[in-house]
Amino acid sequence: MFSALKKLVGSEQAPGRDKNIPAGLQSMNQALQRRFAKGVQYNMKIVIRGDRNTGKTALWHRLQGRPFVEEYIPTQEIQVTSIHWSYKTTDDIVKVEVWDVVDKGKCKKRGDGLKMENDPQEAESDMALDAEFLDVYKSCNGVVMMFDITKQWTFNYILRELPKVPTHVPVCVLGNYRDMGEHRVILPDDVRDFIDNLDSRPPGSSYFRYAESSMKNSFGLKYLHKFFNIPFLQLQKDVRLAQGRGCAVLLVSEEVRTKAGSQTCAVPALLGRPVLPAEPSPHHWVGYSLESSPLLTAPFP
Repeated sequence: MFSALKKLVGSEQAPGRDKNIPAGLQSMNQALQRRFAKGVQYNMKIVIRGDRNTGKTALWHRLQGRPFVEEYIPTQEIQVTSIHWSYKTTDDIVKVEVWDVVDKGKCKKRGDGLKMENDPQEAESDMALDAEFLDVYKSCNGVVMMFDITKQWTFNYILRELPKVPTHVPVCVLGNYRDMGEHRVILPDDVRDFIDNLDSRPPGSSYFRYAESSMKNSFGLKYLHKFFNIPFLQLQKDVRLAQGRGCAVLLVSEEVRTKAGSQTCAVPALLGRPVLPAEPSPHHWVGYSLESSPLLTAPFP
């Protein structure tokens, strides 16, 4: 277990990798490095899930601007990278971290060479970073759950796993391989009916959306970038509410301190200077609904 954890934080490296880049992570290009060097206002985590051979890693590469690769190479463990993304109405720097999640990783086979000494952590060193080892929904802001529209068993994964997503996390269910529509076995109405009839989501839960994609011709990627607006707006609201609560605590603490120092003081000293930060007051969010966003009323691609 400890050995697998070291992989995530970069204490162990795979052969041939840059020793400064942790296993499972991608090196950040210079444009992103310069962008994030100016300061990051928001950290947003997006998780890609789905059964094997549904195009998760192809999407992970496409979101980085990489070309489509026809050959299927199974992903052995979780991969993480940062991508270019920004919300059009703000100048804030948003660091979007995308996780390509493997449900059950495959351990690397050991060589048959001569064993020179006993290793007390030998059994642990083969553990893979997967969804059984890590809680991939921890600090997650959005989920892309993929299936293959030509394979029923990949949609069965959606039926099983979608209700397990935390209710506060927005989800885009993505039907991949649209370029093979003539072999389709899952209809869009089937997916939407399932989403609309989910009984496990209590009132006030976050949003489910359905779209289709093709990694081969990039269909659906523009919609997916727009979908990221939803988790970002929720993240922005949570951050500003937390800032407002923090300022309220400071106000009360200062008032109590002032009154404790002088029983005759009627007005706290803190009222003589600004209390809230430059961001809008949390009260501006009362009654706010993402349903009013033009994004959510736009037709599906």
